Amino acid sequence: MTERLYLSDPYLRRFEAEVLRTRAWQGRTGVVLSRTAFYPEGGGQPADRGTLGGAAVEDVQEVEGEVLHLVAGPGLAGSVAGEIDWARRLDHIQQHHGQHLLSAVFEKRLGARTVSFHLGEASCTIDLDLPAAKLGPERLREAEAACNELVFSDLPVVARELPPEELARLPLRKEAVKGSRVVLVGDPGAPVDASPCGGTHPRRTGEVGAVAVLRAQRWGEGARVEFLCGGRVVAALGAAGERLARAAAALRCAPAEVAEAAARAADESARARKDAERLLAALAEAEAAGLAAGPDGPVVAEVTVPAGPAAGWLRALASALAARGRVAVLGAREGDRAQLCFARPRGPGPSAGEALRAAAAHLGGKGGGSPDLAQGSGAAAGLAEALALGAARMRQG
Repeated sequence: MTERLYLSDPYLRRFEAEVLRTRAWQGRTGVVLSRTAFYPEGGGQPADRGTLGGAAVEDVQEVEGEVLHLVAGPGLAGSVAGEIDWARRLDHIQQHHGQHLLSAVFEKRLGARTVSFHLGEASCTIDLDLPAAKLGPERLREAEAACNELVFSDLPVVARELPPEELARLPLRKEAVKGSRVVLVGDPGAPVDASPCGGTHPRRTGEVGAVAVLRAQRWGEGARVEFLCGGRVVAALGAAGERLARAAAALRCAPAEVAEAAARAADESARARKDAERLLAALAEAEAAGLAAGPDGPVVAEVTVPAGPAAGWLRALASALAARGRVAVLGAREGDRAQLCFARPRGPGPSAGEALRAAAAHLGGKGGGSPDLAQGSGAAAGLAEALALGAARMRQG
């Protein structure tokens, strides 16, 4: 049986132990020790990393009651020195205990129970049995503030095994599923939070640093809340500041004015886009007038695109021809690709969608649409033949 040092001292970084045995697990070498400070993955908390006897510990798993240290290279023997990756451990301590505090706040203030917890590489999530619609921005900010009040109060944290009579007296946030180890926050006699847990936790809530609630979204019938704690909050704030500075530089304004400047830029862009659409429509009308002056039957043409994407120009031109009562079978080259657009006046008649699918297939491409307007693309080689095939289909019926 391995003595689990991380339970009694989550701050222990280095230790010595005897190798009890090695075993293969999922094609990897697993080492079982007499004692370990390495936390195995479990309870939503990832495993520790570090070194063991100079070998990199790539993962730690609990398998059939044994703590397996999965190491790079061959197995180890005899007495070995272990060292955990402290930066990773501290990060996990902050995230995991921050989750305890946040879950306690959601349950006490909103009656929302935490169903599951995930500690990811970039952010953390808790899943609540409360509909996301009831977790608007105001409630999230209130929960965040209440959680940080617990952090800043620097309350004592105790994690220990408790006898059945003490467990029975405590207002546990959830039932103990495995063991009787409980994490108590605040006065052990009247704790702010009491939750069974086998993870690593700080000595005081202040070591969490800060808790930032990012967002809530629908998760089944409940809600998934994403959050950050401790050093991750600082890193996220720095990254957000850099993004804000880049946005301010691009918009040529002060960082505090980015929102207003972005809104103005969006309005100007929308107006410019509408102006461009009106100009394109006018140009297409003029071009359609010239093409419609030709002989009766489908207007079959490989056209030159004046500006912008070929698909947009073909759609505007084909629609303008259809509005004039003509059938349009149009194509344009765009590099080594060909764009197609077929259109006809609304009402009975051959299907533009079916005709275009056949023409696009001739070019090794795809396309489709409604009976009166369809678009697609394919290889540029063979465009003339594809247009002829499309025209023949559009003449039928």
